Amino acid sequence: MRHVSLPLKEFSNILRWGPIDPRWHILCCGSPVLVIESQQQVRVTTPETPDSGVTLMFPDGLLGFETLRKAALEPVSDAPPFSWLKFSGEVDQSFLVVAPVFVTASYRFELGTTDCRTLNLTRASDAGVVNIVTLRRDGSLTVNLKGPIVFNKLTGEARQVVPINAAELPVNFPVAN
Repeated sequence: MRHVSLPLKEFSNILRWGPIDPRWHILCCGSPVLVIESQQQVRVTTPETPDSGVTLMFPDGLLGFETLRKAALEPVSDAPPFSWLKFSGEVDQSFLVVAPVFVTASYRFELGTTDCRTLNLTRASDAGVVNIVTLRRDGSLTVNLKGPIVFNKLTGEARQVVPINAAELPVNFPVAN
């Protein structure tokens, strides 16, 4: 298997907000798999938020919500680094989301070529990743790392994916206070 490492500067704009400096690496292998890995390095800074009103188009909807197609990614002003993924249309529905780098020191998933083609992803700097947050009955928060939402920052095309290595990823990863 052949691995090609790309320069880190290529990935510096994937996530543009928060107190954590994301280190993204994408390895292009000889097999039809794109490996996305994030690692965090803590810095003391004021959290930033993603651009307000980023519009995402979901041609296939979300898993379990296939009729939801158009959403705005809106930062939660009093709770960075969280954002609302607000769908509008026949039914208004919102999901709390967060970039994975804010909840885990390392996160790795394998994206197949079909997902890459559907999203028209050719460069790592064009990809964004968020995960859905769930508020549990006991008041705790968990994040779905098994079903990340991957989007093309240039086109707004988005898709909730089931990674090739989904069996290794938790659906209820606890968020630390």
